[in-house]
Parts: sequence; structure tokens; C-alpha cells
Amino acid sequence: ISDVLCFGGDILNITGNGLLALWTVEQNQLSDIITLVAKCSLEIQEKFGIYHTREGQDLQLKIGLSAGRISQVIIGDEQRQYLLVIGRDIDGVQLAQRLAQANEIVLSWNCWKLCEQYMFEVEIMREDEAVKVGGWSHPPNAFGLFSFFSDILRTALVLDPDSALEQTLRKHIMKNLLKKIDEGQPMEYISEFRTVTMVLVSLEFHKTAWMLHLCHLIQEAALYISTVIEKGGGQLSRIFMFEKGCMFLCVFGLPGDKKPDECAHALESSFSIFSFCWENLAETKLVSISVTNGPVFCGMVGAVARHEYTGRVGHWVTSVTQGVKVEEVIQKFPILFFTISLIQLLAQK
Repeated sequence: ISDVLCFGGDILNITGNGLLALWTVEQNQLSDIITLVAKCSLEIQEKFGIYHTREGQDLQLKIGLSAGRISQVIIGDEQRQYLLVIGRDIDGVQLAQRLAQANEIVLSWNCWKLCEQYMFEVEIMREDEAVKVGGWSHPPNAFGLFSFFSDILRTALVLDPDSALEQTLRKHIMKNLLKKIDEGQPMEYISEFRTVTMVLVSLEFHKTAWMLHLCHLIQEAALYISTVIEKGGGQLSRIFMFEKGCMFLCVFGLPGDKKPDECAHALESSFSIFSFCWENLAETKLVSISVTNGPVFCGMVGAVARHEYTGRVGHWVTSVTQGVKVEEVIQKFPILFFTISLIQLLAQK
């Protein structure tokens, strides 16, 4: 995370075994920023590509890069909000990351078309799909790259205190963590292992659905899911976009929300959510829900300049699934030109 920040990137999401990073630039800067992100990725692979643990597992990285245009959308209400990034090139970075093997860096086809191709040693993996980067054929000029990079450092790192901005940002933090922050608890005491129940709701949409319509569907689903699970002590933790739809990760049993019959509440909520999504959300092709219970790590992950409260949730969670007007809540941001990087941590014996 520190390396991404030092290269001018921002972290959109941190999960148990990966992170999604974003560099926002003008359209005429795309080729330069791809070079910068490729250099960042190569340095990350060199530093952290293989890490040997005491438990005998080798932790390895695989990195996917894409570039193009995205839209940012805020989902939620006045109490809790979630930032999503959507667009064709989000699917591109996910495809590149899936095609990458351990210790590899893969560019989406669009990213490859936009970059300075003569600079890279590459291997075409799939025509019109992805390219694997092997290194530099013409290393970038360090001084020129630094001059460009110095103009894109995150201004958020040096912002002055702003009470109005703070109130806006608080909507993106779970109430359990806000309570601990307001009580002045040190960040190092927030992390813990605890038993929770998790519900993962996966919605797959028809390809013909318009993007704005999809935003409305996700908004409807998020509001309903939040309302249903809160009655049983659950919280909507995250919303993830994937190639064909989106996922909602709900957690029961976080600090301050522990209730008897937690699993029963999760199952009842799941049935209600399934019925609502299937019967009320047009353009929905598939609704699938997985429920599991067990010990997980919940706590702060990241660097001093950028960290968030997250959980290390096992792959078994996802393996099962393979009042306010919408116009008043969904805030459509201008389309951005970007380079995006998806970095995943693999554990291999």
C-alpha cells in the first residue's frame, strides 16, 4: 500500500487477500501513467513477490492492470454510503488479474493499446484480451517519470481539517468503528479475532441492462439489504462489482452487534433478501446467496497514510455463490480517465 501511495495511486478497496488501486489522470496522460504504474508494479513484485511464512506457506502476488474510463457512483442513504467504480475497464482489470499467475503482471488489451508499447518486453497471452509484462526493453527516463509523478501525488495526504468533509466521510465508515473512534480507542486495539456470521449476496444482471438502470438496481438492493439485516444485528460491510454484476457482503456479530441466534437471523434475512431481489429487481438474471459462520480476523489493514477496517474472510465464503428517491441518493460523478491495478495475494504451500 505504501508503494502504491508513493507512486501517486489511491486505494479504492482492501480485502483479505487483495487491493484495488486507482490513478486518475487526464486523457493525454494515459500512456505516461501506464508506464508509471507498470514501474510501481514491477517494484512491488521485486520487493514482495514471494514471502516465506513461518507456517510453511509462500505468499505470492499477481497483478492485473487496465486503463480507460470509469464512472464513480455513491450508493446508500444519509446514514451509510458506499463508493463504487463501474465501467468496461473494471471488467478488464479483473480479467487481467485472473489470467495472471503468481509473480506475474498482466495488462488488459485496452491498457496495452494505450501504453508506449516499445518500452515493454511482453508476451501476448490471448489476442484481444491480455498481455504479460516481462520487464523493460527501453527503461523509462527516471527524471522525466519523477517530474510527471510529482504532479499526481494524493492531495488527501495534506488536507487541512474540514468538519463538513469529515461528516461526509463518516458515512463511508461502519458504525461499530465510528463508535470506537469517537471513544478514542487506539487503532492497535481495534484488531481482533472473533466469530461472525457472513452472508454474501450475488446479483448477476442481463448484459442488455443500461448502466444507469444497473445503478438504480444496486441502490434498491443495498437499501433493502441494509434494512433487513440490521434488525438481526447485521451490517452491510462492502459492495463489490464483478464482470456480470455485484456482490453485497453482510456481517453479523461485529463488536456491539452480537445477538443470540445470530445464524438464525442470517438465514431469515437471506431468505427475505432472495425473495425481494428475485421478485422486484428487473434485469436480474441470477440471485445467489451463501451463508457461513466461523472465526475471522477483523481489524485495521493498510499503511499509516491509508488504512481501513476489514476482515480476512476465507475463500469458502465466496465459493458457494459462483423512502428516499433513488435520484436523491445516487450521485453520478463525471467519467474519469484512469489506470487501475488489481493486486492479489496468493497463498501456496
